[in-house]
Amino acid sequence: YLASGQEIWWVSRILNALFWCTGGLALFSIARRYTGFFASLTGLAFYLYLPFSIIASRSFQPDPWMVMWLLLAIDALLRWMDTSRWKDAVFAGLLAGITVLIKMVTVFPLVFIWAAVILTKGGLKSRFKNGQFYTAVVLAAVPSVIFYLFNLGSRSSDFFSFWTVALSHLVLESNFYADWLVMLHNQFALSNILLSMLGITLARREFKAVLAAGWTGYFIYGLFFPYQMVTHEYYHLIVIPLIGLSLTPVVEMINIGLSTQHWSWRAAAAGVLVLSSAYCLYVSRSVLVATNYASEPLAWKKIGDAIPAEGKVIALTSEYGNRLMYYGWRGIAGYWPDSGDLRLFSMAGSAPTDFESYFKDKTAGMDYFLVTMFSQFDAQPDLKNELTTKYPVLSEGDGYILFDLRNPLK
Repeated sequence: YLASGQEIWWVSRILNALFWCTGGLALFSIARRYTGFFASLTGLAFYLYLPFSIIASRSFQPDPWMVMWLLLAIDALLRWMDTSRWKDAVFAGLLAGITVLIKMVTVFPLVFIWAAVILTKGGLKSRFKNGQFYTAVVLAAVPSVIFYLFNLGSRSSDFFSFWTVALSHLVLESNFYADWLVMLHNQFALSNILLSMLGITLARREFKAVLAAGWTGYFIYGLFFPYQMVTHEYYHLIVIPLIGLSLTPVVEMINIGLSTQHWSWRAAAAGVLVLSSAYCLYVSRSVLVATNYASEPLAWKKIGDAIPAEGKVIALTSEYGNRLMYYGWRGIAGYWPDSGDLRLFSMAGSAPTDFESYFKDKTAGMDYFLVTMFSQFDAQPDLKNELTTKYPVLSEGDGYILFDLRNPLK
């Protein structure tokens, strides 16, 4: 069992790395349209060797895959604008549709980039009279409309209502923007953000439109999901290709200046790029080596085995029970919020006001209550008191405790 799990683990990581590198090839292709080889190579190096890139590209999430599709979609759009061929229009529409289907948030940069590219290309009126344009738009929109509006239905509206509408007041607070900048600094360094803004001003007209549109889309996207912008690192993965592309005009100007220098200075500049990449690889390796998850598969398998095969489980556990499901092959029917979730509910104006009613509602129909996050268990004294004084312990071991909700203590 564990051997098969490890095989899946390795295959998924290899595929994630291939997806990320494929996105890098698309980024290089985009940059080469507007800048020289050395500048494009520098942008690619930032994309591939940034520690955040390496760590994120190994995660079991759709976001790294989303970045690949976003870059492929932008590259296909630019190719269509260059050739005006039907097959390129279809390809651009399909890739944009897949990108938004993978992760809905890509609609923000894509819409702005599509608008900017089409507006900066000649023959604007003729494009709106051309069937290629409408075909590409339909192909880009239809998959997501079917999935998000018709398949998910109310779940999509509930998601928007909670994460955007209920938390929209955060965008009016100065702390939100300060925390957003802190998040960007921690992952990318604000110096790279500032150089990217400088790169937009130095870029050629058509490239300037692509870069400005991409950054504008990212900013609007951040306003729609203010809570995630300051709490979830992976919500900023879109910034990696944006910085990688935005740095290329700056490097291009440096390269032009280096062209008049002695060969030794040009070699020194290349050495700086190599050493920077090597340092980033060293930092990434250090972070990954310092964290060891080797013991987790067996530990979660033991917890999964301790849960009776019959009955529903509500759990106070990490990653919404995903580790238990992946390693222990046991899904949970309900998730008890941790202190972070409770703060989020409070910010959204939906925090529970009466513990007893909330506990009764959350545990209705449940047979067992699993706890694996003991620090969170201690942080919620009402919950701890309720479970330890009113329900028997069915099973207890290293890293978990399982309460029997079916037979309350008398």
